[in-house]
Amino acid sequence: MASTQLIPSALRAAPVVTLALLVGWAILDVSAIGDGRWAAALLAILGIGVAAVILSVVLRWRGIRPIGLIAIGAAYVGAHAFVLGVQLVPALVFLSVLISQAELRILAERFAPLFETAFRPGERSRIHSALGRAILRLIIAAVLSVVVPILAADLAVAGIVPATTIPTAIALAGALVAVVALLALMPSLSRRAA
Repeated sequence: MASTQLIPSALRAAPVVTLALLVGWAILDVSAIGDGRWAAALLAILGIGVAAVILSVVLRWRGIRPIGLIAIGAAYVGAHAFVLGVQLVPALVFLSVLISQAELRILAERFAPLFETAFRPGERSRIHSALGRAILRLIIAAVLSVVVPILAADLAVAGIVPATTIPTAIALAGALVAVVALLALMPSLSRRAA
């Protein structure tokens, strides 16, 4: 019974903890900028993003939540694109965690209320299985969203695929689209297999 009470709390805490991690990461990177004007501008964008996410939760304005997440991502990407220099792996991990944060929020909204409702053991088992499959899909998509672009970049550097061609850019974009498509299609594919 204790695990049943812990699951809704953990589901509701996961998006908040992930968002706090992202904001802290972005603040650390922006604060590393020596130029005060850049730092102030990017901190303002980051503040707008945090304010938008907080307002979306407090006032239940779902429409501004994506704006907040985009602003948080833009502050991180802007800091690295314009001042600090791009580091591929941390940037991919940051963007993957940003996307995962949105998915975790969706999982929390869908599954937390189910665990607070009285169901028979068989139904509860199916809910546990569905949550487990959703979390597995999220983990696979997050790992692939980091590994596939790195693998594609390694292939380009190794000379298997020329690094400076339009087809290489299209292949890298295709790899990212494939990861997003995998994330979107896995629920329907798992239903067909069952």
